[in-house]
Amino acid sequence: MNNAVKKELETFDIHLAHEHVEEIPITNLLNEEKCLLFLEKQMTEMKAPNLPVVASMISKRYAYLVVSSTLYSMIEFNCALNLPVKACALSKERKLCIQAHLCKWQEIETLGRAEWRESVLCELFTFHITPVLEVLKKTSRLPSAIMWENVAIRINSIYRKILTKKLDAVKTERVYSDFNFLKNAKGDLFGLKENPIQQYLKIGEALELNPYRKTCCMYYKLEEDIEGIGYCGNCPIKKKLTKCER
Repeated sequence: MNNAVKKELETFDIHLAHEHVEEIPITNLLNEEKCLLFLEKQMTEMKAPNLPVVASMISKRYAYLVVSSTLYSMIEFNCALNLPVKACALSKERKLCIQAHLCKWQEIETLGRAEWRESVLCELFTFHITPVLEVLKKTSRLPSAIMWENVAIRINSIYRKILTKKLDAVKTERVYSDFNFLKNAKGDLFGLKENPIQQYLKIGEALELNPYRKTCCMYYKLEEDIEGIGYCGNCPIKKKLTKCER
């Protein structure tokens, strides 16, 4: 892995395994007993009132680390770093630690981009994100809808940020093409019966006109406002409070 690639990954808090002390291998998050122990420890560290709040914060953070970084690479470099569960761990600072030799760059090569994209995203969701969220749901009793909207807002955010840059026509087309693919994908892409993020995905004008979430991630329930924001910018509760103040 060259320095340029490594630096790019670090912007998404992805680091080589030896650079940080591991808190938990992601394979452990697929084990209900070990996942529960992890969430209970995180509940203390985050000063969260209960397990559902912790699971929501972890799912939102994890979506940034794994999903946002993958989608960004697909647009920016037209390739993506494969992040198998067995190669990943969370550090004590909740950064992603990877074993580089197990993470291969997925390039288009002879495949058409549409076929390549489907392969990359199916592997990302069906074999990584969905299994992790399923165990988080079972151990915390947090509704799946909240976790999948956590994923969706990371997708909305990464595409919004990319579109604020000066892009050539090719990259602009990639953004909208990849977004539309995700929004219209069948549940098979996620290893589920239905597309779990379809109703939450918004881009461009639709996102500007209605940036608010349908579900609440419960960040406001944390005892300490780590980010100093009170409520998330797209919080549906904040939306209601704003209306009441008018």
